[in-house]
Amino acid sequence: MLAPWPTDRREITENTEAMFEAIERYMDAGIVTENGFFIDGDSGCFIFEGASEDIFKMTSMFGPYIHYDVKEIIPYETGKDTILESVRSQALAR
Repeated sequence: MLAPWPTDRREITENTEAMFEAIERYMDAGIVTENGFFIDGDSGCFIFEGASEDIFKMTSMFGPYIHYDVKEIIPYETGKDTILESVRSQALAR
């Protein structure tokens, strides 16, 4: 968390409900494809589809209460091709 949550139970409930409603709108729209919670009770994960700017916009709307560690996933085939191209070019340079 980046900022303290309200201490009033009614405000906590309202904020929590609003966040879940927003997440469900993104899921219904297909922007959030996966959402889950980690068993530590304090964290979870989302899988988003979209451009970096779109993801930044979405994560920003939940601040300052939520801290994000955003990681972009490169599809397997793209990553494999890139790595093989890199190691092959290094091998040829020697």
